[in-house]
Amino acid sequence: MGLMDLINLVGSWVWGFWMMVIFLAVGLYLTFRTGFIQFTRLGVIFRETLGAIRERALGGGGDVSPFQATMVALGATLGSGNIVGVTTAILSGGPGAIFWMWLAGLVGMATKFAEAVLAVHYRRQFADGSVSGGPMYYIARGLGMPWLGTLFAIFAAIAAFGIGNVYQVSAMSNAFQNNLGIPPAWTGLFAAILVAYALAGGVKRIASFAQVLVPIMIFLYLLVATAALITHAAGLLPALLSIFQNAFTPEAGIGGAMGVTAKEMIKAGVGRGIFSNEAGLGSAAIAHAQAQVDHPVRQGFWGAMEVFIDTIVINTFTALVLLSAGSWMRGGKPFDVLLGSFASLGPAKGLMAVVLILFVFTTLVSWAFYGEESSAYLLGEGIRWPYRLAFSALVFVGGLGQFGTLISVSDTMNGLMAIPNLLALVLLGGVVAKLTRDFFSGEPWAPPE
Repeated sequence: MGLMDLINLVGSWVWGFWMMVIFLAVGLYLTFRTGFIQFTRLGVIFRETLGAIRERALGGGGDVSPFQATMVALGATLGSGNIVGVTTAILSGGPGAIFWMWLAGLVGMATKFAEAVLAVHYRRQFADGSVSGGPMYYIARGLGMPWLGTLFAIFAAIAAFGIGNVYQVSAMSNAFQNNLGIPPAWTGLFAAILVAYALAGGVKRIASFAQVLVPIMIFLYLLVATAALITHAAGLLPALLSIFQNAFTPEAGIGGAMGVTAKEMIKAGVGRGIFSNEAGLGSAAIAHAQAQVDHPVRQGFWGAMEVFIDTIVINTFTALVLLSAGSWMRGGKPFDVLLGSFASLGPAKGLMAVVLILFVFTTLVSWAFYGEESSAYLLGEGIRWPYRLAFSALVFVGGLGQFGTLISVSDTMNGLMAIPNLLALVLLGGVVAKLTRDFFSGEPWAPPE
């Protein structure tokens, strides 16, 4: 067995059915430990997040506001793979896969809540007030397993170059070449310059970009999706019904999902949901750790809201457009099927190109930050500038080719990130529960020594 065969085998396992069951089980466990917080405290979550966007900082260290940290995290999850991933789920699992994607999102809200809480609680604060945090820190400091934290950082640093870099810019350059006739070299060069400029300013500049661009791209995407739903209004109710009708009877699926089993449907829905919102992978915790908050639970609310926006809002709009348009039943490549669902918009579908640019750019810079933080954890602060230069150079090169091997390796690394992270979430579930109880009882937060 060759090296790539081994990597692909591991990848098939970490993104396999039983791993999806583990993701759901950990989410349910954290849902229980937090008192079903995504349901019982939903009003508090909305008030503390969308109702408090103007609050720039709440003390407690960190370089960016809670809102900015969340926009960096959302910038990473809302990549080109996000909306294409919904298409893939429907093509491989039928309409019922969306039900399981919703389920993954709902339990994922508790998972992401816990990740953000632990990221702030166990982050490392430097003398100048800046911080670093994420799974590598709460694994090392919370569990006392620095070797396992190092393993997570290695997985994250490698994953950033593939799914967070080459995969994104390749999708954009291919789309521009096929639809607009723009040479890949120009797309790669333009993207590389923008990414290099953002990375040069560190997390503060990345957060400044994210807090402006992410809300704009969400608004534009929802605008385009709403317009598409209006043109397919007759198919909207049947689309909704098909999700629930096929959730437990996958044999009723048609088109690209003909003959799928329940196992395949659940894997498609849960797997693409996790890939989309990253709950359980631990990547977003690196961004949430940067927030200036006076209690970890406050950032936990933003973590839960991040999943809600990504999976319950964005993915639902995408799914309804796909199902109401009916283009998925003819099968085909996911990206082509997705664009075909917006074909009824005519010239207005050009907005999709703008949205795609924003999706790709925000993912590139957010994942660059994740990779940089992971590399700094492994090799020290001196690696930051070499990493930024290497990442920006790969953005340009990534626009010129498919780099299938690198993408396959990084996809496997992305899945492997979940193993140490999920273990830490289970073992530190008591810490999350205590911090949550303390917050609602008015107890002040005391960071660990």
